[in-house]
Amino acid sequence: MATSQPPSTLVIGATGTVGSAVTQQLAAQEQPVRAATRRPDAYDAPSSHVHATAFEYTDASTYAPALDGVARVFMLAPPDMQAYDHLVPFLDAVAEAGVEQVVLMTAMGVEHAPPEVPLRQAELHLQELNVAATIVRPGWFMQNFLTYWRGMIESSGMMRLPAGSAATSFVDARDIAAVSVAALTEDGHAGAAYTITGPEALTYHEAADVLSEAWSRDIRYEPVSDEIALDLFTSAGLDADYAEMLVGLFQGVRAGQAAAVSPDVKQVTGQPPRSFHQFAADTAGAW
Repeated sequence: MATSQPPSTLVIGATGTVGSAVTQQLAAQEQPVRAATRRPDAYDAPSSHVHATAFEYTDASTYAPALDGVARVFMLAPPDMQAYDHLVPFLDAVAEAGVEQVVLMTAMGVEHAPPEVPLRQAELHLQELNVAATIVRPGWFMQNFLTYWRGMIESSGMMRLPAGSAATSFVDARDIAAVSVAALTEDGHAGAAYTITGPEALTYHEAADVLSEAWSRDIRYEPVSDEIALDLFTSAGLDADYAEMLVGLFQGVRAGQAAAVSPDVKQVTGQPPRSFHQFAADTAGAW
């Protein structure tokens, strides 16, 4: 007797920090995945359940082929400000393609943003569509210390960031993915919005101490002004608009908006979120 094939999931940003984790976790469940990437020819699929497809938010001609035959979509905004204006048109394409379920990843606190803010606009638009929708709002990624801040750590051991002395409830991307995969594959998540954080809030000084011990490196943190941070970010190669957005997000950090700890990871997955100490230990080999 033949068994039914699980529905296929389109994962936007499949090569990114969260998208790759979502792809891997779906594949581990033998769920068929269509991995959206700008360069499908260069994509290294993690399993036979994953196949690459060409996709770019700014190229609407890639929407229909990527969505063809897909029942579920995991989507997020990439670190490219030009793509933000295309979130709503892509959501319309998702609905027109007959997709049954969408998980949209935005950011912690977006629900308080004005409706004209692109991520909030996308949330509100998704909620108006005839699609089972779940919104995932993560805090600051622990993996940023391996990506955005890695250059500072490698070059001088000094993270120069405009976070002041405020605490942040850093979250592991693997936990963001776990909540997203649960929302995609289990019943009971349609219409829900989850705030995804780690189990504790740490200052960047405290995070540097944890990383120094786990990674056997001398890592320190120096608070800097917004102006210095903007220059540092653009000098490191970030797009100017994205660097300005990042500086704006750090203003929220200094105001205490990134310190809240949410119970949603455990409520959705049944497992507590990974601690910063665990992340540091798990990634010691990355150096």
